[in-house]
Amino acid sequence: MRALEIREALPSDVALLAAMNKRLIEDEEHPNPMTARELTERMAAWLQGEYMAYLALVNGTVVAYCLYRDDGEHYYMRQLYVGRGYRRQGLATRLLDWMYRHVWTDKKVRLDVLSHNTRAIAFYKHYGFQVGCLRMEK
Repeated sequence: MRALEIREALPSDVALLAAMNKRLIEDEEHPNPMTARELTERMAAWLQGEYMAYLALVNGTVVAYCLYRDDGEHYYMRQLYVGRGYRRQGLATRLLDWMYRHVWTDKKVRLDVLSHNTRAIAFYKHYGFQVGCLRMEK
């Protein structure tokens, strides 16, 4: 098992987070049309505002991140991403385990998953998340 270091994201990590967010959008086939510059600006605003991010590093290289905010009654996990070359190695599970031990200790966590993203749905169900509501769009 790979050695994993987890740390809070810094303002200097914004461009890296935005680049990983771009790959997340591509990988989950999200319809978000934002450019890399727009994603960088959005990530900077999020981190200066209500969002927090934690990075997972293997041998000093950032390979995953988790972005969330505290909504008062629960935590809302907006994004969880593991780099393409690091998937299916337990890193998402280890990052979430760490978040629950060190950050999300006092209330439930909510998240949204695209309905066509069956791999993510399967992962979250296996991790113990349950469908709380079904949001529909037209």
